[in-house]
Amino acid sequence: MIEQVFDDLRLAWRGLRRARGFTLAATITLAVGIAATTTMFALIEGVLLRPLPVPEQHRLFVAWGQVRSAEPGHWPFRPGDIEKLEADSRTVDSLAGVSYNGVGSFVAVDRGVASYLRGTSVTGDFFRVLGVQPLFGRTLLRGDDVSGAEKVLVITHGAWQRRYGGAPDVVGRSIIVNERPFTIVGVMPPDFEYPRGVEAWMTVTANTSLLTNPEFRVDVDLIGRLRRGVTLEQARGELQTLTAVLEERGPASAPRGMTVVARSYDEVVTGDVRAALLMLFAAVTFVLLVASANVANLLLLRAEARRRELAIRAALGGGRRRLVRQLISESVLLAGIAAVAGLVVAWFALDALVALVPEGVPRVESIGIDWAVVLFTIAVTLATAAAAGVAPAILSAGRDLTSHLRGARVTTASGSRRGRRMLVATQVALAVVVVAGAGLLTRSLLRLQALETGMAAERLVFVQLALPEAKYNDRTRHLQFLDRAVAELEAVPDISGATPVNAAPFSGTGGWDALFTAEGQSADRAAANPLLNLEAIHPNYFATVGVPIVRGRAFTRADRQGAPEVAIVSEDVAARAWPGEDPVGKRVKFGGGDSPFAWRLVVGVARPTRYRELREPRPTLYLPAEQFIISAQMLVVRSAAPLTRVSSMVRDRLRRVDPDVRVMRVAPFAELLDGPLARPRFNAFLIVVFAVVSLLLAAVGLYAVMAAYVRQRDVDLGIRVALGATARDVRRLVLSEGLGLSAVGAAVGVVVAIAATRLLRGLLFEVQPMDIPSLMGAAILLLAVSALACYLPARRAARVDPIVTLRSN
Repeated sequence: MIEQVFDDLRLAWRGLRRARGFTLAATITLAVGIAATTTMFALIEGVLLRPLPVPEQHRLFVAWGQVRSAEPGHWPFRPGDIEKLEADSRTVDSLAGVSYNGVGSFVAVDRGVASYLRGTSVTGDFFRVLGVQPLFGRTLLRGDDVSGAEKVLVITHGAWQRRYGGAPDVVGRSIIVNERPFTIVGVMPPDFEYPRGVEAWMTVTANTSLLTNPEFRVDVDLIGRLRRGVTLEQARGELQTLTAVLEERGPASAPRGMTVVARSYDEVVTGDVRAALLMLFAAVTFVLLVASANVANLLLLRAEARRRELAIRAALGGGRRRLVRQLISESVLLAGIAAVAGLVVAWFALDALVALVPEGVPRVESIGIDWAVVLFTIAVTLATAAAAGVAPAILSAGRDLTSHLRGARVTTASGSRRGRRMLVATQVALAVVVVAGAGLLTRSLLRLQALETGMAAERLVFVQLALPEAKYNDRTRHLQFLDRAVAELEAVPDISGATPVNAAPFSGTGGWDALFTAEGQSADRAAANPLLNLEAIHPNYFATVGVPIVRGRAFTRADRQGAPEVAIVSEDVAARAWPGEDPVGKRVKFGGGDSPFAWRLVVGVARPTRYRELREPRPTLYLPAEQFIISAQMLVVRSAAPLTRVSSMVRDRLRRVDPDVRVMRVAPFAELLDGPLARPRFNAFLIVVFAVVSLLLAAVGLYAVMAAYVRQRDVDLGIRVALGATARDVRRLVLSEGLGLSAVGAAVGVVVAIAATRLLRGLLFEVQPMDIPSLMGAAILLLAVSALACYLPARRAARVDPIVTLRSN
């Protein structure tokens, strides 16, 4: 049996070597599909499928609070709550905490060089709960998370490589973080990076010691390990009960009635990239199917050219099963060659793809070609060989082959002809689905890029500062620096405005949320109020950022500490709190109607902005920084000058104010906008590439079939010309045949796309899955490409010489 297989493969190799043109075309076609599929699988395997570097990851979970399930508010726990929750829990084996703000930027000075270190704070049991061991050195311990302990850091493998070149003596090295000395005590293994984007971990106590503003504190999300046999929902329900008990015992870090949200650890690590990656993998699978259909068509056409050879083999005793096996061996060999070529292409393509992966996609370091990817490629190869080779082999070996030896002219078998037509229609249908998906994601991206942010975005430049903590730990001195910096910058002719800001645009969970009650609201209405985005701003904020005040006034220097407390609300807050009324002169306060916070007088109404989130303008409450929190370490300037000139002017002016203040980054608004647009651009780019490949493969497949159609009907076409048919008539006949197949495929493709694109709903913005322009555009584009693919065979058919054709037949 094994000898027969080797004999079949040896004969198949000889046949493929003789038909080099066919072999090259089929190999390239399959290699393209296999390479694209393998590359996407390597990405998915590295990000989603490969086990996380923690023991029993199914038992790990992350929990936080949420006031309303339909809103984005993210409420933390206090580190002091963890010990109580762990002691009272019967479903959780161990608990730790990780900063609910995720990863923040700390100013790190190492050997005189300052840079941002992306770090987070965790409780001392964090690594013990996760069960992950360091590559070398040690992890953080409970004893590190107490007052008076030495300040220590554990760094990621990536930070070790990038910052220290993999130096083995990194453990024990000192580094200055926010003007405090820290010691690196450990390096974690590759692929361990939680929260996403982190470079270093410090304890909550150490992080708290870095905060000079007494109004700030470090709160945490819970990370826990379930007891064996306990479900995540059981643990969530118990934590909900225990949290309510904590609320009754005393002040809590979240409002009453908070709902506990619990997610599995792997779900939190992969985050919202799962849906996009699976969608892209589905798209590339369609590309592979188009390639398989294309090769199946090429195999059918090759079988047509080998009718006499197959007839001779049948006459010499080759049974149908033997012929089928021989033909399938050719398709398997083709697929194997294509797989090797595809794997080599994927190896190089993966590096380029990883370089394009946007920031925030987890586990990028683990993406690569490993044995799982190779086994997947082998499986895909076998499936492709079956999809492309079995049906053509059966159809080709099942004909009346003996008639070829009798000298009779035999037309193409109807089964083979129907098979080729069906494959062409299938290719077009699959291509329509991929192109429609590309159209939807592209239209969605264009909508996102064209959004009005509600600000003078094109003229804004953000300046990130590092203020010496020891010098500016007093709010009065901090405010004095900000005032002097703004005055210096506004004195520059090319700068039309400057103001401090607390958070960069699109800060997401890094911003502040607040519950509120409006004057005159009932308790029920107040309880239904949306969560507010909270902004502590300075008097020149609205003029600089370009946010219009539509009613009332902006803040002034008079709105300082000790003056009557005031606020400005965005239009959507005003419409919700006081529908049909003038909000100016009304009052608003944090929390419910019985909260201890003071009422604030609304003095103005501002236009909504997309400052904190791009996709959705957040209802916003603006407060004077002097009456709330002075913590800004960022300035925004308004200027139409080139960025290099603005950067130079800013650095020079701030050096005059205080040479000890470091300018860490100067970035235009457009650069910050790249953050929320990065993933939509990546998704749209990849699916557009897949769509282009699908279009080309479908066009090649249609061209091959139409060329064969012309060859097989040369006598019929010659007779038509002899009887008076014009070249235009012949072209119309061929084009109608090809476009008819394409029209059927396009119609089927639109129907399939209507169902398939519903899976894209979560990735779309202001575009519905059943978007008529995208669906119709995909169908029309396929028909246009099909017309081009049919044009050359139609032109060749129109040049048929009836005399030559009839004599030769």
